[in-house]
This record gives sequence, structure tokens and C-alpha cells, in this order.
Amino acid sequence: MGVDVVRSRLVYVAKHRGYGHTVCSGCGRRQFRITPGHRQAADTTGPTSRLPRAKEPVLPKLPVPALEHTMYRYLDTMRPVLTDVQHERLKQIVDKFAGPDGLGPKLQLYLLDRQEKLDNWGLSYRTVSLQGRCAVHPFRARREQTLDHTADTAYDYWLHDMYLACALPLPVGSNPGMVFPPRRFTTVLDVARFAARMLDGALDYKELLDRRGLPLERATSREKGQPLCMSQYYRLLTSCRVPGKPYDTIYTTPAGQNSEHVIVACRNQLYLVPVKAADRGRLNEDELCAQLMHILDDAPCLASPPPVGLLTASQRHHWAEAREALAYDDHNRRNLDLIERSLLVVCLDEPLPTSFNCRLQRGGRGHTAGQRDETNMALQMIHGGGSSVNTANRWFDKTIQIVISNDGTCGLCYEHSPAEGVAVVQLMEQLLKHVDQLPATSTVPTANSHLLPPERLEWTLDATNFKHIQEAAQIVDKLVRDMDFQVYRFTGYGKEFIKSCSVSPDVYIQLMLQLACYRMYGHLVTTYESASTRRFRLGRVDCIRSVSVEALDWATVMCQAEPAGLQSETDASSEDELLNTGKKDQQKYQLFQAAVAKQTDIMIENILGQGIDIHLLGLREAARDTAPTAAHPLPALFTDESYRIANTFLLTTSQVSTTGDCFMGYGAVVPDGYGASYNPKKDSIVFCLSAFHSSSLTSVSRFAQALEESLNSTQALLSRIKVK
Repeated sequence: MGVDVVRSRLVYVAKHRGYGHTVCSGCGRRQFRITPGHRQAADTTGPTSRLPRAKEPVLPKLPVPALEHTMYRYLDTMRPVLTDVQHERLKQIVDKFAGPDGLGPKLQLYLLDRQEKLDNWGLSYRTVSLQGRCAVHPFRARREQTLDHTADTAYDYWLHDMYLACALPLPVGSNPGMVFPPRRFTTVLDVARFAARMLDGALDYKELLDRRGLPLERATSREKGQPLCMSQYYRLLTSCRVPGKPYDTIYTTPAGQNSEHVIVACRNQLYLVPVKAADRGRLNEDELCAQLMHILDDAPCLASPPPVGLLTASQRHHWAEAREALAYDDHNRRNLDLIERSLLVVCLDEPLPTSFNCRLQRGGRGHTAGQRDETNMALQMIHGGGSSVNTANRWFDKTIQIVISNDGTCGLCYEHSPAEGVAVVQLMEQLLKHVDQLPATSTVPTANSHLLPPERLEWTLDATNFKHIQEAAQIVDKLVRDMDFQVYRFTGYGKEFIKSCSVSPDVYIQLMLQLACYRMYGHLVTTYESASTRRFRLGRVDCIRSVSVEALDWATVMCQAEPAGLQSETDASSEDELLNTGKKDQQKYQLFQAAVAKQTDIMIENILGQGIDIHLLGLREAARDTAPTAAHPLPALFTDESYRIANTFLLTTSQVSTTGDCFMGYGAVVPDGYGASYNPKKDSIVFCLSAFHSSSLTSVSRFAQALEESLNSTQALLSRIKVK
């Protein structure tokens, strides 16, 4: 089936069967395209929606793509990563599944019915407030309450599959780390003052959220001007992920509460710092600074506290078990409650040793802090360095953890399930802007006699609790040792050159990653790239599958060895050789253009709600929902080897753009895979590349080299074409 046929069917189905349509509440007209017209108040902001808000635009619901479209795209994207035999078997399975007598059309109707009933059929938030707990065993009661509330829709499909059902430890396996430009601290007062100003900016931001004053964002490309869903922003300072069995849950603090606090971690000790009270309002910068100075003075004088924070770095089922044991004690239960209710966590760290520096540095030097390089800094944000350094000085379940080291290194560790990077980056850049706008000061704040010093959270632990902490330390230390990571700054060119070639920087970099894989392995691998679906109500992301037949064809010809003599232009046959080189260049360029066009089409389909991954996930879960019994087998589409291959992402990628010189990185998601975030700048590109030392198939240093060669060879090709 050709692309044009699929597109025409999409339009026909949208018009005549209601697939993927949106209904305007103003005029009742069905609309297939997303349009910015017809506005009125809408509930699109999740757990804080109980607050009064300004009128917001009605966002269309995420469409359910046509079954024929998803099946066609699925077969197409799997072609380069399957053998001929595997692909032929998949084609037969797809034909049976999507045929008139197959299960596919019935499951499609189920999803369409779900779309009619829910704000977002693939992701329906119904987070649970921290109010109304059982006084006898509030945490156990809350978990039971959550299951009762969410049995129908909450966390279904994407959120559950992507995050809450994943048992991997949050550091490396889920939580990204963000590095800020290093600060220049000369005294402990400088550390406290910077932290106080970051908190002061966060309180400004929280007040903006509470009064619904966040400016509405709009799409800047592909039907420009469309309003974007802002719900992620309203979860940043209210959410906490909590482990559970069989899966985790996201909890939110009550909207508009009067009393607010933050948690400050210092030398593995956790402190409660009230930042706002009903009887006196919020603390000012000097008061916050005085509280932080007290912590920085108090923590070094204490005996080593039990590293309870290590538990949050363990595997989720292990942490769930350890948490339940902790919560049997009333005092511990109160501590857990206070941590969950906090706006955010501030981690006052010690510097990582230089052993975490990049061993084989490639590209530009970037940030430094003393003898530490920016690979070292990024690892501090991602995992903290292990049980003997800063990993216990964390609470990885909290959405926002601002990390500040006394050598000037600073950044963020964030829990990914409530929000995507775009919301977090914007918040952090706003806080940094707030800090930088304030004048430097060496004034020592005076303690306010009306303010009590920060409360140090004490834990009551028994032998079982200590055993859990020891087991968590072993797990996280093994993970830290195994992580292969490098910040690679490519300085040859950036998005200015790429745009001059009339190519989207994101599309271009995705193809460079594909070419790097082919250079290393001689084939392409299943690739994940996140694509925002914020044009739709409660939209998060879908998956751009960057592997295509067109990308494979281009990578193959780019890596073909040139015949001997083509490198020289001085021998007798140089004119013929140049002519031959010109023909080869033209062939490479045509294949490059085809790969660019394909990648662009897939990207556009995803951001306009026609991606295939959430749809496939929905069909799989619909089969489970409608099965006669829990033991009923899934359709062959989801049990065939091809489905496992499709969902084993050996290359996980995302663009994380920043306005300042910050960057974000994360770990690989499978043992033999790579993680690759990228931040395109005007004349450079910052990559964060990750893998695991335990894999005999991967090497971050070799991948960085292959990536550099791919970037340089493609620039050379495009430059030669331009000259001609």
C-alpha cells in the first residue's frame, strides 16, 4: 500500500467514520486537522485543575490513527532490522490481525470508544492527593485507595508502560541529569546564597503556577501557532513517584495548600526547611540563606547518618519492600510524608573524584570545575557517584532535585514520569536567570528569631532496614561502575550549517546517529526518538522510529570503500576520477535527500498524533482488557519475535535544547544499547553518550569516534554538492 493511499484513507476515515477527529465544543463541527480556532475554558492541566484559572484553549483529543496506517508504518519501519524470513512472517501476522475477520478492527473500535470517553485515550492522569489517609497505616491505605481510583483509566497504557511498571533503578535507568554552567564559590556563604536564590526563584514560579499565570506556549513549526498542553508544568513542584507492587504510582500534594516546605540533603542527612507558612507568608532570600547556612554548619558536625536515600536508588521492587518496612514506624512514616509533600529537594554535595573524568576525551573541552571535566559533572547529576560519595544524598523519587557542589558544580536530577525535559529545562533556565539578575553580595544573613532552625529528619531503623540499605548500596555501586558515559562536544559545525543545507537539525542529527551505528556495526538498530504530542490534551510523547529503508540505503553507500586512487587528483587519470567522484557524490546526495524526506515525514506524523507506538501499545492493552480471561493469549502481533525486537531500543535518543550552556544526559535503557541526547547550538552540538562497560558490543568512545566521522563526512559531501 503506497503512502498516498494511506493518507487518502486517513482523510476518508476521519471524515466518514470519526477516526482521529476532534469535536469543537463551540460549533459541534468535527475537525481532522488541528486548528487553533474556537477557544473556551478547558480542563487540561491534570492534578491542579481544581484551582480557578484563566480561560484556556480547548485542545483536541489525541487521535486514534487508522489501523491500516499503523500496520503499514510498522511493516515499513521493521524492514531494515528484520531478516527476510522474519519480515515475511510479520507481514502474514499483520495481514491476519488487520484483516476483516481479524482481531485488529475490533480492538480499534475499543480504542475509539475509549477516545470518546477520556481526555487522552493513551494517557489519562488521575493522580491521588495526599489527603484523606488512614490514620492507622496511611501509606498502605493510600496505595489501596489508589488502586480503587485507578482501576479503570489512570496511568493506563503509556505512562504505566513507559515508567510506572519499570523495575529498573531510577538513577541511570530513568532519571536524566542536567548540568548548569559552573559557579564560582569561594566561601560556604556563596553556596548558601546561590541555593537560597534558586529556591527563591522556585517559590516565584510556584506562585505563578498557583495563580494560573503561566504563559500559554504555541507550536513554532508545522501549523504554527497551535496552543500546546501545559499540564506537565503544573506537576513539576507538586509530584512525587512512590514505589509499589506491582507498579509505582505518582502522588500529588493538594492544590493551593497554604504551608509549603523543601527538603535539603547534606552529607546524607535530610533537613526540613519551611519556605511558606499560613501565618507569615514565604521566607525571603536572606531567611532562606540563613536556614541553609545552619544546615551547612550542622551537617559536618554529626556522626554519619544512616544513608536512607540509597533506598530510592535501588530496583523499584526492592525499594517498595524496603519502604513498607520503613513505614511501620510512625516517625519514619512522617518523614516519608514530609519528603513526598515537599516542593523539591536541594542536594548540597561533595565534589566527585577525578576518577569519574572521561578517559578518552574527544571534541571540545567544555565546562570544568578545578580538575573535573563535564563528563564528571554529568555523572554527579545522573547517579551521584555511588554509596561512598553522593548517591545517598538524594531522594530519586522527587521530580526536582537541584544539586549544588562546593566546587561550583551544579545541576539537576529529575524524575521523569510527571513531565518531559522541555518543561524541566524551562523551569531551570528561569531559576538560573533569576539568580544571574541579582547583584553579588557577601552580606552574612542574620537569623530571624521567629524562625526555628531546620528540622533534621531522624530515622528509627532496625536490622531489616539496615539490610535493605546495604543491599541498595551494592546495587547502585555496581550500576555506577558499569556506566560508560561521555559528554562529547562536536565543534566542527552546528545548526547554522545544517539549516543552510535546508535540513531540520533534528532530522540531520538523527541521520548522523544512524550513520554512526552503521559505521560501527554494518547494520542499523531499532531507534527511539521522543516526539512531543503536546498539541493534544494531556499530550506527552510518541516514538519517532528513525530507522528506515531510506536511511539504510544512504548509510550503506556512505560507508562503501572508495577505489584506490580516488584520494589523489594529481595522476594522469585525475579528470576521470573527479567525474566518477562527482557521480558518486550525486548518488549519495540523492539518497541523503530521500532519507531526510522519510525522517521528516515520520516526525510530522508523530507530532500530529499519527505515531504508531502508542497505537500499538493501545491495541495490545485493548486485547488484554477485552480478553475472556487473564490467561487468554495475546494476538501473535504482540508475541512474535519481531515485537520484542521492535521494542528493544538499542539506541535511545532525544533532542534536549537549551538557551544557555546547559545540557542533559541519561543512561542507556538496555544492556547492549546506547543512550544519546543532543543539544544543537549555532556552531556546535553537545552530545551525551551512554552505554555499559559490561557489554562486549558497545563502547561510548568508539561511538563518539564514529559519530564524529559521520558528521565530518556528511559535511564534506554537502559542501562539495553546494560548490557544484
